[in-house]
Amino acid sequence: MTEDYGSGKAIAISGTPGTGKSVVGTLVSRSLDIGLVELSDFVLENKLVVSYDDERLSFVIDEHKLREHLRRLIAERGRVLVIGHYSEIIDDDVLDKIIILRINPVELAERLSKRGWPPKKVLENVEAELLGVCTSNALLEHPPNKVCEVDVTGKSVEDVSKEVIEIVTGRRSCRVFIDWLSDEAVVNSVLSLTVNH
Repeated sequence: MTEDYGSGKAIAISGTPGTGKSVVGTLVSRSLDIGLVELSDFVLENKLVVSYDDERLSFVIDEHKLREHLRRLIAERGRVLVIGHYSEIIDDDVLDKIIILRINPVELAERLSKRGWPPKKVLENVEAELLGVCTSNALLEHPPNKVCEVDVTGKSVEDVSKEVIEIVTGRRSCRVFIDWLSDEAVVNSVLSLTVNH
């Protein structure tokens, strides 16, 4: 049983690495004048790392402790914006909405390659985006009316931030609507990446 830390409500931004969570989150938090919590920094600052996975090049976190720390933070600060590709971890009773930034997997592959990511890591994230892993994870933890997708493909950070703000403030509908798997050209591009690695 988790302790009740009050009734603060968080907004979350999730999405595959490379979708623009940090830059969008910064603009949104400024516009809405609410605190910003980068999950990866928060986990390291609060020593919530259990180990490091050399194969996947990522930290393994203590999910139970992270949930508790987030509840406490939201109770203390009230409304906060939490960003990270696993921000669905926020308990549902303290979450207002979770916005999933989605991007055409072909554009994602280009972005991550330009950042110098290892091909294996690029492919892992491109496949996750193709399959909508962040959206699926959010829907496992939260009801559909709290899970909202924004397609960031070819859009400026300002335009994406505006869409996020419109969803959060109720001026744009919250919906899950992106299905890269139904786009044959996208699927074939991702398959060609798989063959080349």
